[in-house]
Amino acid sequence: MPCTPEIWDQLIDSPEVKSICDQIAALDPTMSDYNDRKQALKRRLPIIIPHAASFRNGKRVSADAIPSGLAMLDVDHVENPREWWAKLFNGQINEQTVHDKMVNNKIYLVAITASGQGLRLIGERLERESIEAAQLRIATALGIKEYDAVTKDLARASYVVPRSYILWIYEAGLFAEREVLSIDSGLYPEKALPPHQEVSSVSSELNSDTGAAGLMYRGMPYDAIVKQLMIEIGAAEGAMQGERNTVYFSLANYMRYICDFDSGLLLKVLPDFGLSEQERRQAISSAIGRPRKSQIPMVLQSAIAICEKEAHLDEQSPLEKSTALPLPELPRLLKLVCRRLPEDYRAAMIIASLPVLGTLATRIRFEYLDRQEQSLSFFSCITAPAASGKSFIRKPLDLLLTPINEQDAIEREKEQAYKDKLRASKNSKNQPEDPHACPRNNGVAISIAKLLQLLTYAEGKHLIGIGEEMDTLVKSERAGVWSQKSDIYRLAFDNAEYGQAYMSDSSFNAHIHVYYNLLLTGTPNSLRRFFKDLENGLATRVCFAQLPDTSFTEIPVFAPYTEAEKEEIIRWARRLDAEQGTLVCPQLNGTIANWLEQKRQQAMEADSHAMDTLRRRAGVMGFRAGMLCYLLENRKFTKTVAQFAEWVAEYVFRNQMELWGEQMEQELSGALEVLSGERGSAASLLALLPAEFSTADLIKLRARKGQSVKNNAICMVLNRWKTNRKIEQIGEAQFRKL
Repeated sequence: MPCTPEIWDQLIDSPEVKSICDQIAALDPTMSDYNDRKQALKRRLPIIIPHAASFRNGKRVSADAIPSGLAMLDVDHVENPREWWAKLFNGQINEQTVHDKMVNNKIYLVAITASGQGLRLIGERLERESIEAAQLRIATALGIKEYDAVTKDLARASYVVPRSYILWIYEAGLFAEREVLSIDSGLYPEKALPPHQEVSSVSSELNSDTGAAGLMYRGMPYDAIVKQLMIEIGAAEGAMQGERNTVYFSLANYMRYICDFDSGLLLKVLPDFGLSEQERRQAISSAIGRPRKSQIPMVLQSAIAICEKEAHLDEQSPLEKSTALPLPELPRLLKLVCRRLPEDYRAAMIIASLPVLGTLATRIRFEYLDRQEQSLSFFSCITAPAASGKSFIRKPLDLLLTPINEQDAIEREKEQAYKDKLRASKNSKNQPEDPHACPRNNGVAISIAKLLQLLTYAEGKHLIGIGEEMDTLVKSERAGVWSQKSDIYRLAFDNAEYGQAYMSDSSFNAHIHVYYNLLLTGTPNSLRRFFKDLENGLATRVCFAQLPDTSFTEIPVFAPYTEAEKEEIIRWARRLDAEQGTLVCPQLNGTIANWLEQKRQQAMEADSHAMDTLRRRAGVMGFRAGMLCYLLENRKFTKTVAQFAEWVAEYVFRNQMELWGEQMEQELSGALEVLSGERGSAASLLALLPAEFSTADLIKLRARKGQSVKNNAICMVLNRWKTNRKIEQIGEAQFRKL
C-alpha cells in the first residue's frame, strides 16, 4: 500500500517502534550474539520501500516495481550520527539554512538507521536520472565521500524508525505526486506515488479495529495457529453450546504464551464463539492469572510447527541459506578490500581472502580447543554460474599478494640463474650449489615432485595455489596424479606429515609437514566434478562461497580502488607478512566452543549426522579466521573478533550443508543403518507412523516422544526419508511409506 503522511505519522509515533529501537540501542556490542540479536529486533520493525511506488503483481520483486521517483542513500558505520549531521553545517544548525540546502538539492529525509550507527537519506530523482546517479548527486551535495553504492534495488526496504531518529524531513517533497520518466523499466512515463509500505506485525497492530486479520506471530497468522490449536485440543468443529466458555478458556490458556500475556491481543485473536465481551474478558483474565510454565506448552509448539510446515514445507530449505547471513563488523583491512564491491559479492571476497591472508601470516601459530598447534591454513572455493564475474577476486588479491609476489620474483631469478649454471656446467665435475629457491605462489598446475620440493625449501612457510578455473585441477586428476595431490591437500588442513621415497632420479624424495593454502573458483558443474568423492573428506575441509545467479540482471559494477586505498591494503599485507609468534586468546576459544555447542544441539534436534560432522570443521575454520582477525585488531580480543569468527564458522557451515548436506546425510545414514540395524531414532519413528501419514502426524509423534518439533528438525527428517526412498509425497503435507 502507498505510505501516506497519515500512515507515516502513525508508524514513526508508534510506541512499539520506539521500544524496538530502544532495545537495539541497549544491546551490548561486546556480546558474541550481538549481531543476531540486533537483526532479530530489526526484523520486527515495519518497512517502507522508498524506490517503489507499488508492484504490478502485488509481490515485492524488482522487475515488477513501479518507480516512486525517489532515491535512498545509506551511510554506514557512523558512530555518532547526530554529530555527523551537525558537522555538515559547521555545528550551526539554523532551520532556514538547513531547509534551503536540503530542499534546493531535493533531499527530503535524513534519519538515523535502526542500528543507531548509520544514516539514511531519501531524495528525489531528476528526470531520466538513475538511482545511482541520484545517490551520487545527493552525496556530492552534502560532501559525503563514502556511502553504500550498491543500494539501488527498486525493491530495497528501509526499516521504519521513531520520530526521535529523524534529523530532517520535508513531507511536502517526500509525499508529493510526481511524474517520472523511468529508466528502470523501459523508458516510459510512470505516475509516481509516495513510498510503498509493507506492513509488519507492528504496523498491523496499530489498527485496533481490524480484529485478528493481519495479526502475525513469527510470520504466521494468529487465526491459523488458533485453528490448528483447536484441532489439537479436540475442538476442530468449534465450541458447542455448553462448552463455549471451557474451550475459550483453554485457548486463552495456551495462546497467552505467544501473545505477551496481553489481554487486549488475546481478545482480538481468539474467536468469540458467541460469548459476550464481558465473558471473554473474564476467561482471559483467569487464564493470564494462572501459573506460567518456563516454556511454551508442547501442544502449542506442535500447533505452531504444523502451521509452519503446512505453509512452507514445499518451498523452504531445511537450513537457512548462507545468503541470508548478514556480514559482521569487519576489521579495517577487510573493510578496505570489500569497500568497492557490490554487496552480494562481499561475503565471497572475504572467503577468497582467507588463504591469501593466512599465507601472509604464515609464521603465526596457536592452539585450538583440543590443545593441538595450528596455523592459518585455509582452503577456499568460490562457485557461480559461467560469466557471473568470479574473476572479481583477482584485483583485490593481487594487492594483498604484493609482498609474496615481490619475493617470488627474486626467488625465480635465483632459480633461473641456477638452471643456467647447470646447463653451462653439464659435463663439469664442479656443479653449482642449489640455492633452494622457493617461490610460494605457483598456481595449481604443478607436479607432485615440484610441489614437495617447494614445500621442503619453504621450511614451514605456507605455499599458496590459486586456480581461477577449477577444471584445471580436474584435468590433472585425469592425468593420474590426483590421488597423491588429494592426499596432500587433505593433510595440509592440519599441517600433517607427508612423505615419499622413490628410486627414480627425476622424483623428489621428502618427508615434511604440509603448509599449503588453496583458492579455487569454478562453476557448479566443475565443483561437482572436483569434489565427486565426499567420503575422502576433502570437501569438508573447504570454505565454500556461492555467488548470486546473475542471469537476466545488469552487469555488476566493481569500482576501482583509489591510490590511497591501494597503498593502505599493501601496508596491511606487509604488516601481516612480518607477523610471527604464538597467539593465545582464551575468549576466542570460548566463542567457538559456544558456537559448536549450539550447532551440536541443532544437529541433535534435527537428528542429522551431516550437521554434526560439518559443524566440527566449520568450527576450526571459524577459529582460524578469528585468530586472523585478532592479529588485524592489534592482538586484542574485540567484538569484531568474536563476530567475525562466528560469522565465518556459520557461513562455511551453511554453504557446506547447502552443497553437500543431503548427499552426506544419505551416505552417513546408510552407513549407520548397516551398523545399527536401523535402530536410529529417525528409523524407529518411521516404524511408528501409519502407512500413510501427514506432517501433523510426525509432529505429534515427536512431541509425545519429547523430541524437537521445530521447523528444522521436521524438514531434516522428512528430507532424509525422501532422499533414502523410504517415503514418497502423495499430497500437500501427506506422505506414504515405501
